[in-house]
Amino acid sequence: MEFLVLSAVVAAIALILYGTVRTGVPPMPTSPAVRACMFDMIDGLAPAVVYELGAGWGGLALALARRFPGARVVAVEASPLPWMVCRLRAALSGPDNLEVRLGDALKAELADADLAVCFLCPPAMAKLAPRLDEVLRPGAHVLSNSFALPGWTPAREARVDDLHRSAVYLYRK
Repeated sequence: MEFLVLSAVVAAIALILYGTVRTGVPPMPTSPAVRACMFDMIDGLAPAVVYELGAGWGGLALALARRFPGARVVAVEASPLPWMVCRLRAALSGPDNLEVRLGDALKAELADADLAVCFLCPPAMAKLAPRLDEVLRPGAHVLSNSFALPGWTPAREARVDDLHRSAVYLYRK
């Protein structure tokens, strides 16, 4: 029994490391304080289609689907274990408007996005910025946790009163 538990732990760690090395982004949950700030920033928006790029474990994707029950929310995650957890969470408790996809956030088809949400590290944000500029339609919004989009000017910016003084950025194309 101990061997099975140890094997499962090692396999889980290996899957997380694999995903982190492959994407360059570790799965990090969005804190409740940052999530509250993010939701304040998008108060008044009524998107029809929301993408969470790099959905990780799915906490924010579930919250977005509940926040916008009339929208189609698409959670995109490239790392296998977080993607599986996100899918399981969506299957067990997620609203019907949440779709979870295994895929690269930098290659996701976003032409129909009204709102793209991301919490990716600076190198990934540097790759994402020109992609969003290329594929998002005028008027679409981008909401970013902690890291700015290089070359973009935020329409709104806020700091969270947390340990890291986390930044939240809202952009409009």
